Amino acid sequence: MKNIKTAVLGNVNKALLAGMLAVAPVLSTLVVDVVAPNQTFINLGQAQAQVVKAKNKQFESRRLPGVSQSFAKDLTEVANFLQPEEGSGAEPNPRQAIQVLDRVARGQDKLNPYEVAQLHQYYAYAYYGIEDMRKAREHFEKVLAQSPNIPVSLEASTTLTLGQLYGQEENYKKALEFMLKWTDYVAEIKPDQYYVFASLYYQVNDMNSSLANINEAVRVVEAEGKVANESWYTFQRSIYFEREDYKNGVLVVEKLARHYPKASYWRQLAQIYAMLDRNQDKVSALETAYLMGGVTAERDLVVLAQYFLEAEVPYKAAKVLDKGINKDKTIEASAKNLELLANSWRAAAESSKSLVEMEKAAQKSDDGNLLHTLATLYSLNDRNEDAIKVGRQGLSKGGLKRPDQLQMTIGNAQLGLGRFDDAVKSFREAAKDSRSKGLAEQYINFAEREKQRLAALES
Repeated sequence: MKNIKTAVLGNVNKALLAGMLAVAPVLSTLVVDVVAPNQTFINLGQAQAQVVKAKNKQFESRRLPGVSQSFAKDLTEVANFLQPEEGSGAEPNPRQAIQVLDRVARGQDKLNPYEVAQLHQYYAYAYYGIEDMRKAREHFEKVLAQSPNIPVSLEASTTLTLGQLYGQEENYKKALEFMLKWTDYVAEIKPDQYYVFASLYYQVNDMNSSLANINEAVRVVEAEGKVANESWYTFQRSIYFEREDYKNGVLVVEKLARHYPKASYWRQLAQIYAMLDRNQDKVSALETAYLMGGVTAERDLVVLAQYFLEAEVPYKAAKVLDKGINKDKTIEASAKNLELLANSWRAAAESSKSLVEMEKAAQKSDDGNLLHTLATLYSLNDRNEDAIKVGRQGLSKGGLKRPDQLQMTIGNAQLGLGRFDDAVKSFREAAKDSRSKGLAEQYINFAEREKQRLAALES
């Protein structure tokens, strides 16, 4: 099972959240966006995992301090440096914006809380512009520190942005904290937001909550008759396999194979079906991967051939091995592989092809056992001279598992050629082994009687 996990388990790494929690869309405008009422998130308890819920908290009306004309003028200057008007030909200059903000900040004691919040908001935008994320985050935190003297919409968007920035800093615990806080402001969690929560929970090792949220993301999308993003399924699959829940995991991989057809998914399915003793499905899955060109490694090709043999479709096994050995050269023409090919052809009732491959295999073998097999095949095909020749080569090569049986094969071939005295000698050698003694003696008696009968006919 460990190999399956290694093969199919996708690592949810730091780069994943860096992409999902990208802050560029949030900071690309100087206008504070109002949080849409249909956004959604999930809150999971410590004791038992739960899907994050949107709290849609109701806030009292806030009476905000006014903004002085001089302060508004300064912010307009800052905004022009951060986001020049179209057609002006000017490029964004966040460093110049910071210089203006520094000048304004020297008189910060004269600003009201709402103006202080806006000052730090623009600081955050400027530092983001020069890619100083730490300082951008620090200024966004100072924006929140002015609550409740800021609009609820600003409080909501800043909370979300801080969650994203902490995620980029790989401080996933703080990122999750701010994202959960953000659910106070929304009435609905969207599937892609469930996915973000699932990833954050994964990073803080809360696998139950992570699984609950990715499952919810997929459920919502599929309930609408749509197909979830491929990365969502692979994430879901990863958690199931990390928990060694292969029965649920295989359902996810089946979706991947169906909606995002890749040979790798079909190979994974074959492995999992094998673990679940779904042998017919195992063969079909690996065959599909093979037909898609996704099974090219020698080991995988041999495994596929063995699957076909187990499923009693030897012709397909032979075709896979023949292509790999004799055409593509992706399978080594070793004695073992050639023997498997020969046996596949023989099981498929292709005797002549079986003999050709067994001849190759026997010549490459380190002992006489494959020569024994070849001698038997020759004898069954009435090629008795070849059977005797190859059988003797096998005896000379040695290392035989059953030399007595090879002596019986040679004796039968000699008997077929009417060489009764030679056959008797071979059978007597076989009779030295108690396992063949009874049968060998019967053949000796038969050979001697047959010799006498033919002699009588001739006379």
